[in-house]
Amino acid sequence: MKTKIEQFPDKNPNPVLSVEKDGTVLYSNEAGEPLLHEWGVGVGEKLPSSIGDLVQKVISQNIPEKIEVKVGKRIYQVTFYPSLEEECVNIYGFDISDQKELEEKLQESERRLSEAQRMTHIGNWDWNIVANKMYRSDEMYRIFGLSPQKFDINYGTLLKYIHPDDRIDLDNAIIDTLNGKPFDNDYRIILADGEERIIHINGEVIFDEKNFPLRLRGIVQDVTENKKSEEKLCESEEKYRNIVETANEGIYLVNDEEKITYANKIIAELSGYAMEEIVGRPIWDFINEESKPFAKRILKKRRQGVNESYDVKLMRKDGSSIWAFISSKPFFNKDGKFTGYLGMLTDITERKKAEEKLRESEEKYRNIVEIANEGILVIDAELRITYYNKKLMEMLGYNSEECIGRPIWDFIREESKVSVKLNMEKRLQDINESYELELICKDGLSLWVLLNSKYLFGKDDKFMGSISMLTDITERKVSEDALANIETARKKEIHHRIKNNLQVISSLLDLQAEQFKGRKDIKDSEVLEAFRESQDRVISMALIHEELHKGGGFYTLNFSSYIKELSENLFQSYSVGNTEISLKVDSAENAFFDMDTAVPLGIIVNEFFSNSFKHAFPSRSKGEIRIKLSREENGECIRCINEDCKSTNFILSVSDNGVGITENLDIEDLDTLGMQLVTSLVDQLDGELELKRNNGTEFIIRFTVTEKDNQIGTSATKID
Repeated sequence: MKTKIEQFPDKNPNPVLSVEKDGTVLYSNEAGEPLLHEWGVGVGEKLPSSIGDLVQKVISQNIPEKIEVKVGKRIYQVTFYPSLEEECVNIYGFDISDQKELEEKLQESERRLSEAQRMTHIGNWDWNIVANKMYRSDEMYRIFGLSPQKFDINYGTLLKYIHPDDRIDLDNAIIDTLNGKPFDNDYRIILADGEERIIHINGEVIFDEKNFPLRLRGIVQDVTENKKSEEKLCESEEKYRNIVETANEGIYLVNDEEKITYANKIIAELSGYAMEEIVGRPIWDFINEESKPFAKRILKKRRQGVNESYDVKLMRKDGSSIWAFISSKPFFNKDGKFTGYLGMLTDITERKKAEEKLRESEEKYRNIVEIANEGILVIDAELRITYYNKKLMEMLGYNSEECIGRPIWDFIREESKVSVKLNMEKRLQDINESYELELICKDGLSLWVLLNSKYLFGKDDKFMGSISMLTDITERKVSEDALANIETARKKEIHHRIKNNLQVISSLLDLQAEQFKGRKDIKDSEVLEAFRESQDRVISMALIHEELHKGGGFYTLNFSSYIKELSENLFQSYSVGNTEISLKVDSAENAFFDMDTAVPLGIIVNEFFSNSFKHAFPSRSKGEIRIKLSREENGECIRCINEDCKSTNFILSVSDNGVGITENLDIEDLDTLGMQLVTSLVDQLDGELELKRNNGTEFIIRFTVTEKDNQIGTSATKID
């Protein structure tokens, strides 16, 4: 038996099935086979329990049921209709795949719109004025701090959330809009929790053909954060504008056409132009002609993205020039095209003047250094030569190429390196001392210098090098060496003189002692007299050394002064108790004798003077003793064959007006100690002794004094 459903054409494009109440499939057209395949059954087989239960429900309740069945990529809406008379269920299906796709797209679109509104804090609304109904998006609820769809927002509710001070403005705007004027304004709202925020409402009205308002629609956006950002931006702009306007540097903007688009007050003050005279003009109008080629090269680099700071000479409105230090930053758009640059300008005119003065000063001091009589040397922290002047070149014999960059140790004698290192350590301890240094000249000879240095330190107290002044003391050192040799010879000479004088004294004492040799009866007075005579002889020698010291010399003394002092000392010694004896001394001026001549002459004068005092005046208390030293009348300078020497003849006379010596007395036969000593000393001088007996006694000695140049310890006399 065929069911009624089987009467439908098999070619029905929609699925048609019939199912018995126990879930057995009674019939399916061709279009229904995909459903059977999905359920996993065929005609005559029972449906799965989930579908079978639905069949039982439809029959028992006699109510149709609808379900959606997805078969592959297709979606079917399947309706189960009860057929009580046949005790079965007829199933009709319709392909709703395209409708579902549209619904899904619509839902996705709505979801995206809702998400976009949520992210941008924009809600939309639509007010049906006639029906007084309002549509609100979920975001609009959230903007007002409400849960979506839980509260009904109408115009009256909306006004409650508007800030009291803004409600009238909103009401007036709505009225104006209903009259055809769109509105677009910001309003403050107060949320349920008391927080105040700012919203932007944009709305428009839709009229019917009779120009009657039907709907009012628009958007609401929470712009609180934007407003805060705008306020901060305004504050920031104001702050930076104040900074720019009150900056000590000139600040300006130049576009890609090289025209000034902005300049602050300092630019106007420095240039002498009014602000309106600056903006819009080419930057080249303010650059000095001589600086333009350089400035154009800089601008070319700036267009290539190169940042450079540089000095440039600018022209003021009054024609005067100023120097400026400029730093700049180029700007480029997103396509990499140059759009201009920001420049910062600092007036360095005074600095340039100072630099010019410094250059002049440096040039002046460089000239001073170059023509200085002292050597100037500069070394770096590595103790390498970085500069030395012309004088030092002359002193050492090197040119600059041979010295610059070389360590100072290459020019210092090995013996002096220890002193240099020691003084460097002292200077690092802030102990400044001058010291002598032996350098090596290019020809290998030594150069002695007195070195004064000034160490140079950086801001962090790091050693940077030194500048030194070197004074040539080579000649002084040579002289010192010569003097040292002379001093050595002088010490030897002193030793020799002392030794000779002591030997003379020893000989005199030996001679004195001979008087008592073999004698058994010796009177004390004789001994005392002998000691006195010896004492006088030693004093005469001591006076010679005293005269040498007075004259500041060593080898020669002024015998004229010596003979006067010796005579006066002897006279004072022998004239005690006898004031009637007088002394007369007549000596040639500037008679300079050496020790070999002065010592014998002094002893001779002592012997003759003491002899006159003791023997010339035995029976009377009055008398005169005369001592005379003179040059012979023909005793001019007599040149020797050897031109390095010259000699002068002298006469020494000691006389008195006493009783005199008997005629038959031969002075060569006298055996007294005094005469023996005189005779010996005259022979030592290669002199001649003569005795005269006219009106007393006169002893005359003739001798020659020879002066030899450049010899130490030779006989010498000064001839006027």
